[in-house]
Amino acid sequence: MKASYLGSMGYAHRRDFPLTWPTPPSYNDPAVSVQSYQDGMEECEFAEEMGFEWVSFSEHHYSGRIATGTPAVMAAAVAERCKKVKIAMLGPLLPLNNPVRAAEELTLLDNITNGRLVMGFLRGTPNEDQVYGVNPAEGRGRMLEGMDLILKAMTEPQPFAWEGRYYQFRTVAVWPRPVQRPYPAALVATRSDDTVQYAAKRGLGLGVSFLPLDQTAQITDKYRQWCDDAGWTPQPEQMVFRGSIYLAETDQQAQDWFDRQVNQGRAPGMALRSSVSQVIQATRDGQEVDYRNVFAGSASGDIVGGAPGLTFVGGPDKVFKEIKAYRDRCGMGVVDLFFQQPTLTHGDIMAELDLFGREVLPRLKEL
Repeated sequence: MKASYLGSMGYAHRRDFPLTWPTPPSYNDPAVSVQSYQDGMEECEFAEEMGFEWVSFSEHHYSGRIATGTPAVMAAAVAERCKKVKIAMLGPLLPLNNPVRAAEELTLLDNITNGRLVMGFLRGTPNEDQVYGVNPAEGRGRMLEGMDLILKAMTEPQPFAWEGRYYQFRTVAVWPRPVQRPYPAALVATRSDDTVQYAAKRGLGLGVSFLPLDQTAQITDKYRQWCDDAGWTPQPEQMVFRGSIYLAETDQQAQDWFDRQVNQGRAPGMALRSSVSQVIQATRDGQEVDYRNVFAGSASGDIVGGAPGLTFVGGPDKVFKEIKAYRDRCGMGVVDLFFQQPTLTHGDIMAELDLFGREVLPRLKEL
């Protein structure tokens, strides 16, 4: 089993932020921001040194907690520092992006990294839609059409026209071609049946984020059945689980830390007020929705829905067993981990990475 470090590049003083989204720009100090990105890149380098095989990036907007509104820029910077890890673009958010531009960024990254790119396609959450004024009701359709267009743009050797429901282009001719043929390793990060089926039918991998084991298993069971129906079997590296983590020397130390967050009103997940499905339905019904207290980029990082709190909390033995359960029950071959909890310093995260690299990762690699 492989481990991936989520390069969220959180602002160092994120512990001082309000619990809501968006993060007011008034909280940003340029000197702190510059140092925060340097710290984040150092964490990526150290993760590679400790044996992580992927570093991942996600697209989030108006948030100092996951400060990667343009993840391709961040990925390119880290790729110049980290020479061995896979660079996993588990974004872009397709409804927000021109698919041709996304294809150009992804193929360029695959060339910059000499074929180390992993690409993931995401729908995103409704609060992100308002950043660029996208109609949330169109999100699913834009994602499906965007994936089709990106994959065609990466593989079609001649210029072509595109006449879709959401996108129309007289000419598409993406340069450069990807290093990996026919295109870089690709997965769909989703929970919805239609996009899970899309991934299975097209031989793409699956990503699931921040869900409890039983809910994750319901999704992966369907995915593997649909893959079987399509006549192929996904490899372990094509099934990715993203979760939040707090690792300490002992279970008690980890629990004490978590209890302090609860007492201070800072426990990950506490800012959530509704599920994704409820808010999508409310939007379609024309109801007013206060997105600020609901979704990605709040104090809960990019945890959306599911059970509040962290996915993995404990000492090395407990965390190893919890991660292993996702591998044994769901077939996950990669675990993508969000270490940058709101109250932690750069030093805290480096210490966690060191402990994870020494006490957990070698055992995962043996699975």
